Amino acid sequence: MANEAFFSKDGRTVTMGLGSRGRTGLVQVDIATGKITQAPLPAELKEESIESVAAGSEGEVLFLAKDGVWVWTPAAAKPVVKHVCATAPVVSATDLFVATVPSTPLTDCLFVSGNESVDATSMGTFYGRKPGGKHTFLSIFCRRVSSATGGVFSDDGRLFFVSEGDVWEGGIQVDDDTGTERLGTLVGARIAPLAIMNTDEANGGSMWVQHVAPAGKWIYAQLRGRHMSAILRTPLPAKPMYAPTSNDSPSAKDQLDAMAHSLNKTEVIADDMEYAAGFCAIEIGGTPRVFFCGDATEENKGPALMLWEGTGRPRVIGHLPQE
Repeated sequence: MANEAFFSKDGRTVTMGLGSRGRTGLVQVDIATGKITQAPLPAELKEESIESVAAGSEGEVLFLAKDGVWVWTPAAAKPVVKHVCATAPVVSATDLFVATVPSTPLTDCLFVSGNESVDATSMGTFYGRKPGGKHTFLSIFCRRVSSATGGVFSDDGRLFFVSEGDVWEGGIQVDDDTGTERLGTLVGARIAPLAIMNTDEANGGSMWVQHVAPAGKWIYAQLRGRHMSAILRTPLPAKPMYAPTSNDSPSAKDQLDAMAHSLNKTEVIADDMEYAAGFCAIEIGGTPRVFFCGDATEENKGPALMLWEGTGRPRVIGHLPQE
C-alpha cells in the first residue's frame, strides 16, 4: 500500500493512478502478465490527472479527482465510477488513505493531506472525514510539525506518515467532544531519518521520503528528488514508540535509539533511477512484493513496470503504453 498505488489483498494486481507520470487515467496491472486494464472513467474525468488512490475496506478503489473523492468497484458485475464526497474545505487535497481495521473509532474514515488556503506554503497536514453522507473533512490538530503527508495504515492499524522528508509513526487521538471543528489530534514521532540532504551549485543529490508502505516486518519507502528516485526499506518497530495510548512522550535516548536502529538496518532496493511512481508494497506468504513504475529504458516502449520480490534487482513485468 501507499498513496499512488496499492496491491490487491492477494497481491495479484496493482491499482495505480497515472497522474504522477504526467498522464491521465487510472489502471490496474496484472502482476503475472503485466496486462493493463483501464478504469471506466466518466467523461468528466477523462482528462484528469489522478495521482492518489487508496483501497477501501471492501476492496473498492478510492481516488482523488476534481476536488473530491471517487470510488471504482472493478470486481462488480458492472464496474462503475461514482462520486463519493467533496474534499472541501481542503484545497488541492493529496495522499488519500483509509482506516480499514474494523471496530475502531476511525473505521472507514477517509483521510487526505492539504491546506485550506491556495496561498499556503506548507505541504499540508491531515484532514479526516467520518463515514456517512452528512460528514465533511475536518482538520486533525498538528502542533509540532508543519507538514504531515503520505499517511498510511498498516494491516493492524498502525499509522505511518511523512514529515519533513522522514518517516514517522503515530496515531490520531479522536476528540470526544463531537461539537469541535476538528476530528482529533496527531500524535507521533520520527522513527527513521531517511531523507538524503545536501547542497551545491546544482543541488543535484537531495532526496526525501515521499511515500511509505508498511508490509511484513518492514517499512518500504520511496524517495524522490529532482530527476532522482530510490526505494529503501527499514525495519518496522516491534511496537509504536509514540501513539495516543502512550503514557509519556519518548525521551531523547528513546528516539535516538530508534532512529539509530532504523538507519543501521536500512536496505537499498533500487537506486540511480531518474523517476519512480506508482510505488506500493505488500507481503504474501512471507515474500515481499514491491511495485513501481520506473524509467523508460527500452526503445519504442513506455515507462517500465517494475517488481521486486525480496532478492536481486527489480525486474520488468510490463510497460505503460508509449506516448
